[in-house]
Order: sequence, then structure tokens, then C-alpha cells
Amino acid sequence: MLADIAIENLGVIPAASAEFSSGLTVLTGETGAGKTMVVTGLRLLSGGRADASRVRTGSSQAVVEGRFVTETVPCDIVERATGIVSNAGGSADENGEFLAVRSVSANGRSKAHLGGRAVPAATLSDFSDELLTIHGQNDQLRLLSPERQLDALDRFIPTLGE
Repeated sequence: MLADIAIENLGVIPAASAEFSSGLTVLTGETGAGKTMVVTGLRLLSGGRADASRVRTGSSQAVVEGRFVTETVPCDIVERATGIVSNAGGSADENGEFLAVRSVSANGRSKAHLGGRAVPAATLSDFSDELLTIHGQNDQLRLLSPERQLDALDRFIPTLGE
């Protein structure tokens, strides 16, 4: 699970950090408070598309760091997440936690790091798919697609015949 996040120079956010507990976290606030930039930071940390226009005006780069802990995560998920990090040449820190970092420069260059190693953004995506779920405004509209409905059923209903 994502234990904490630090965001620097992303949109309207000069610097911000947040700690999370296990379970559902809901992000609310007034218009213009920076909710979209926090979600943008989460998506960057999850291997999403980097957009130089999101770098805060006057800054050379935006940086998002996330600390992932696995103590409350089921063993099979921990094994998959650890395997992704290991295959990328990274490792957990001395506390058994994983640090993920994504930076985007004002000229559009993006860098990703996981477990102390430079990795492709797709590796961050694979890793975060195991430990993080983001639902944004209007995400429920995805369920209108029959393919998405089947995907959801496959994830939440045990395989028949086992």
C-alpha cells in the first residue's frame, strides 16, 4: 500500500506531502485546492503519461515520491510486487519498504526509479497495479464497456470450478 507521497512543483503545488493509512482514502477539497494535481501525481507515480505542461511555472522539474509498505498486504501480492522490483534490479530498503520516484522536467524528459534503480515508466505501472488503485471522477463510466464489466467480474469473483 502507498504509505506516503511527496509532491514538488506539480501544477499549483510547490510542495506537499501526505501520509495514508490502509483502506480507502478519499481526496476532497474546494475548487482550486490542488486535488487534480494530487491525482496527477498519483498517476505519474503509477507510470502514467508525463506531461511537461504540468511542471509548475518557473520550476525546472516536478518530482513525485511514494513510499510503499507491504506489511498489511496479502502474501501473493507482496510476492508479485517484490518480483517486479527484483526483476528491475531494485530492492526494498532496510525497513522492507519500496521507494518509487517519478520526475518530469520542464522540457518533457521523464525519469522513473523504483527500489533504488532507474526503470521504465511501465515498470512503475506494473508495480503500482499490485499495490495501488486510483478511482477518479467519472471512472464509473468505464463500466459501460462490456469488456470492463468482464474484467471487474474476473477480478472479484473466484474462478468457477476450483
